[in-house]
Amino acid sequence: MISLLTDLLTWIISTTLMASVLAVIILAAKWLLRDKLKPRWTYLLWLLLVLRLLLPWMPESSFSVFNIYHTLSENSQTLENYETSLSPAVESGYETPTQVQVDPAASDSTAAKQISLFQIASIVWIVGMLAFLGFMIRANARFAAKIKTEPNVKDQGINRCFERSKDEMNVRRSIPLIQTNRVSSPTLFGLLKPKLLIPDSALSALNEAELRFVFLHELSHVRRNDIAVNGLMNILLAIHWFNPFLWYAYRKMRVDQEMACDALALTRIKPEESKEYALTIIKLLELFIKPVHLAGAASISPNKKELKRRLIMITSSPKNSYKWSLLGLAVILLLGGAALTNANTADNGKYALEDTNKSAPATIEELASVWANALQTRDGRPRYEMMSAKAKEKFIQEQIVRSGEDWNYNIGVSSPWVVDYESKIDGMNVTITYLTKTSEPSYYKTEESLTFAKENGKLVVEDYETVFEGQVK
Repeated sequence: MISLLTDLLTWIISTTLMASVLAVIILAAKWLLRDKLKPRWTYLLWLLLVLRLLLPWMPESSFSVFNIYHTLSENSQTLENYETSLSPAVESGYETPTQVQVDPAASDSTAAKQISLFQIASIVWIVGMLAFLGFMIRANARFAAKIKTEPNVKDQGINRCFERSKDEMNVRRSIPLIQTNRVSSPTLFGLLKPKLLIPDSALSALNEAELRFVFLHELSHVRRNDIAVNGLMNILLAIHWFNPFLWYAYRKMRVDQEMACDALALTRIKPEESKEYALTIIKLLELFIKPVHLAGAASISPNKKELKRRLIMITSSPKNSYKWSLLGLAVILLLGGAALTNANTADNGKYALEDTNKSAPATIEELASVWANALQTRDGRPRYEMMSAKAKEKFIQEQIVRSGEDWNYNIGVSSPWVVDYESKIDGMNVTITYLTKTSEPSYYKTEESLTFAKENGKLVVEDYETVFEGQVK
């Protein structure tokens, strides 16, 4: 169970780092384009971030921005290989063994410490995620229970205005109009059965024309399925709770969401009414007291720093639709292709530094040395990395038998330990003879047989077995 948890956390960390890179790219694109993108296209950029966090697998592409990391890694490895080639040691992409005495107790202690720290981190992560999810579900459930007893708006004039606004926005579903003081600004709440919550202060301060603007804005959230998007993003944030940059990106996303709703609402009113719409937003902010932080809610943003940007957008004349829509589509496709794909692992070495002294691909002799050296250090991970899928399954079963479900790549025994070994190669088969000893000292010999094969052009260990163990007399 713990091993599955650590594997999951490894994937989560990888995903959160790539999502953070995408968030930086989105913010940079917004800054570079500024008011060139229409609000709906600016908001759609953030949906790329949701997809990056949501999808467990992404296709590989040479166009992916994450190829940069692999290119740097390849260049770094090439430089290391070049430096190593100046010395007598051999470098082949795998570590070659150094015939040194290894202290088994120290090796076990270091490995156990590293594993236990990552296991602790995995437990902390899952506890934090469950805590965030529990808090989110509890808060939404409690708020839903509170407004369940709140009355519908009784004023027939307001109800007729609301129904006309629904017709203007082509919203056909039933949406109750609830009068409540549990919110300080108009708020749409509920994923499956949304309700529009209106505080008494808004009903008394706004006239019918201003209420129509409010209704059009809130119904824009319904048309755009913003509550579902917000709920999904809150679940993803609970999973990635340890990444503050994603929380910051979500706040920016909510601001752009409000502007996108403003833009949609403005398409339903006359151009000369845009200033009255902007004044209504200002009036709502004056009434605003405390925001409702719920995954299943959408309400006016209290961010007064963004108010100027919203007002400029609302009162400015609309841009050429086709021209700026094409720009938005181009940006979406460009960022999607660059950030919704993973690095092309097949071309990892394609852009590495050209060097005449670059090491050749790993040979059977070198891989056999890595295999033997792994037993010296009692770390089975290098062995696992060079195995075929069939051999990996065999290794996992052996680890489960040895250590249970919480296996940790530990191999061999603390005594006797390996002091020397010799490899004999016969085609694709290798026999490794180990000399081991105890502290008495007593000496033992172990023979291990390896069978190599080629998988995707790369040498892998197809099978392995211990064929002899015995004491040296």
